[in-house]
Amino acid sequence: MDFSILEFPLEINQTIVHQKGIRDLSNIERRVLKDVFITYIYYNLELKNIYIGETKDFCTRHDQHMREDHFLKGKFNQCIVIYNASKFTESHVKDLEFMLINHMFAERDVTKFNLFNRNNGQAQPIYDGQNEMEQIVFVNLWEKDLADRGLVVTPELSKIRSKILFKYSPFKQLSEQQLKCENKVIEDIHNRHIVIGGAGTGKSILLMSIMYRLINENPDLKIGIVTTGNLTDKFNRVLKQLKLSGKLKFERAGQLINRAKKEKIKFDIVLVDESHRLQRYYPKGHPESKRHFNKQEPHINELHMLEEVSKGIVLFYDEFQSIRPQDITRNDFNHQTAEYEKYRLKQQFRIKSNIINNEEFDGESFIKGIQYALNIADDHDFNPAVFEYKNKDSYFQIVDSISELFCFTADMEKLRANTINRVIAGYTKKWKSNPKSKDNKEKDRSQLPYDWEEGVNKWRWNSQHEKWVELESSRTEIGSIHAIQGADIDYVGVIIGNDITVNDQGNLVGVKENYKDTGGTPLLKEFNEEEFTAYILNIYYILLTRGIEGCKVYFENPKVRDYFEKKISEGFPTSKSFSVV
Repeated sequence: MDFSILEFPLEINQTIVHQKGIRDLSNIERRVLKDVFITYIYYNLELKNIYIGETKDFCTRHDQHMREDHFLKGKFNQCIVIYNASKFTESHVKDLEFMLINHMFAERDVTKFNLFNRNNGQAQPIYDGQNEMEQIVFVNLWEKDLADRGLVVTPELSKIRSKILFKYSPFKQLSEQQLKCENKVIEDIHNRHIVIGGAGTGKSILLMSIMYRLINENPDLKIGIVTTGNLTDKFNRVLKQLKLSGKLKFERAGQLINRAKKEKIKFDIVLVDESHRLQRYYPKGHPESKRHFNKQEPHINELHMLEEVSKGIVLFYDEFQSIRPQDITRNDFNHQTAEYEKYRLKQQFRIKSNIINNEEFDGESFIKGIQYALNIADDHDFNPAVFEYKNKDSYFQIVDSISELFCFTADMEKLRANTINRVIAGYTKKWKSNPKSKDNKEKDRSQLPYDWEEGVNKWRWNSQHEKWVELESSRTEIGSIHAIQGADIDYVGVIIGNDITVNDQGNLVGVKENYKDTGGTPLLKEFNEEEFTAYILNIYYILLTRGIEGCKVYFENPKVRDYFEKKISEGFPTSKSFSVV
C-alpha cells in the first residue's frame, strides 16, 4: 500500500486563515486536508515537541488546536500529513496514529521528545489492509520519511519494540475487562484485591495503568510497587521516562518491606506484579533475599508482611507461573487470599488471535491446550486445530532438532521485518559459559565453553539475565527461564528438555538429576516429587506461551513428545468456532 506526505510550515498562535503554509498548497492538496482521512504530526525539532493526531477534516481540527492552551505551548512550526485518498479509512489513520504514539514514546529515552498527546491513541480491531498498514506503510514511514526528518533516531523497529517503554507504556488502550477492574480498584484503594490471569492477559499493563492513574489523580498517595528482581530495573526506566522516579519506585518485596519498617511507612496501596513469585521463608537461596524473614516465625511469608505495611493491596497473579520452592505454595496463597476481592482476566493479548489458512486461530484456545497438555489444568475445552501445522503461516509445529529451531527464528527474521525471535529452553544444562564464573573471568566471549551441543552445532546459554532479548548476541544463544520471564517474543523456538519424563502410570514427572538450576530444586530432606514436577511444568508453560506470532518445539525425550502430541489432540471445544479477539 502506497502513501503520500504533505508538509508545510506553521505559524502557531494564529488561526487557520492566516496559515501561509496551508495557503501555499495547491487546490487539490488543500482538498486532502478538508475531505480525506489522514494522520498528522505537528513538531518543533529545536524544542523537541511533538503532537500526533488523526482526522477526516484537518482544517477544522487544526482550527480547534489553535484554541487549545495546552497545544499552543508546543510552539509547533512544522506539520506533515500522511494520506492515501483512495485507500485510507478511519481504521487506517487511527491505527497509524496509535503505532506512531507508541513507538515515539518508546524512543523517548533517546530522542528526549516531549509528546503533547494526552492519551495513547486507539488500537483498532482487525480491518481490511491492516497487515499492509503495519508491515509496509508504517515501516516505510518510520524507517525512511520520519528518520530523514530527524523525527526518528532509531530506524530499526525491532530495537524499538524490544524496549521496555514500548511494552509497558501506561497509556495502552485497556480492554473492557481490564478497565472494569481498574475502576473498581481506584474506587476502593484500601481494600484487598487480586487480579487473576494467565500468560499474556495484560496483568502488568493493567498494573502500570492503575499506578499512573493513582499518582496523577492523587499525588499525595503513598504507593508501593513490587515486582521480581529481573524486572525492577526495566520498570524503573519506565518511571524515569514518565518523570515519576522521584515519587515512585519498583522494588522487590523484601526491599519494600524492609524500607517500610525502617522508615515506619504505611502505604495507602501496594501493587504487586508477579505475585506468584512472592516468597515464604526457605533455608535455600541467597542470604540477602531472606533478611526480612524471622526464623522464629517461618509461617509468616512476604504476603503477610506486605499486608502489615499497607492499607490496601492489589495482587497480579497466575497460579501456573510459580517456578521455585521458595515461592508461596498455591494452597497457602489461595487460603490467604480467600477474602480478597477477585477479578479474572481471560482475554489473550500476547498470542494474537487471527486468520490463519482461512481459519480462525484463537490464542486463548492455544493457552488452554498448553495447560492441558502439561497436565497443569484438566480443562480440555480447546480447539485441537490450533496445534495443526499446515504451512509457514501455521502458529505451532513440533520439529526434530534444535538446529531447526534456530533455522526457524533466523528465517522469520528474514521473512518478517522488525521481529524479535529467540530459542529458549528448560534448565537442563549446566551454565558452563557463565562469564562471571571463577573459571571464565579471564576469558573473552569467544573463549567461553559451550553449554549445548547437537552434532557439529554448539550453543551457549544466555550471557546475562537482564535485557537478554535486547542483545545482538541473543540471536545465537539459548535463553533460560530467568532470562525471558515477563518477555514477549515474536517467533519462539522452545526446547523441552529431559528434566521431565512419562512414568509407568502414564503421567508427566520431573527428573531431578536432569534439572540443573540448583536454586530451583527442593531441599533433599523435604523433597516432594509432586511439587518439584509442578515447578518444572510451570516453567514449560511459561516458555511455551512467549510467542506472539509463532512457536516451534523440540522434545529431547521422545516419550514426552508422544505424550504431548496425544494430549493436544484431545481438545473438545464446547463451541465449534472461536471468535477472533
